[in-house]
Amino acid sequence: MAEFQKTNPAASTETTRKFVQFIMVQAQNILYVLGRIPTPEGERLPPNLQAAKMMIDHLDLIAIKTQGNLNAQEEKILKEALQQVQMAFVEASGGTPPSMMPDRGPQMEMPELEEDLESEPSVVRETPPGPSAPSTPRAEPGEDKKKFFKSYG
Repeated sequence: MAEFQKTNPAASTETTRKFVQFIMVQAQNILYVLGRIPTPEGERLPPNLQAAKMMIDHLDLIAIKTQGNLNAQEEKILKEALQQVQMAFVEASGGTPPSMMPDRGPQMEMPELEEDLESEPSVVRETPPGPSAPSTPRAEPGEDKKKFFKSYG
């Protein structure tokens, strides 16, 4: 009688090769849609952000649904491909427009720290001069302050 083979086909090197090839094709398609890869005629297409976003979301969905089922090589390649196409999307879009941001539900606005400090009474503590007391320059009221922010795509 024939013996039934008890090996997992997902663990084979052939399956790994096909999975990696699939991920690379998807990443190339996204880069093509973003205008990073030229057409066979050598021209670059203008970026199609809607199509690229959809394709990146699909690749991210694959990462989520296969989490815990990939070997180290597959996981690394998928993660790096996702990072590469996400960065290319941010560069092609010049940042992420609000219409393409995921819905994160209602957002609370945080009061500015400066306003809170001005409304509270000031407490001045004297510290002895020395190496343990770092001096921080204080801005005068009315001085222009730069505000920094970071946007994630």
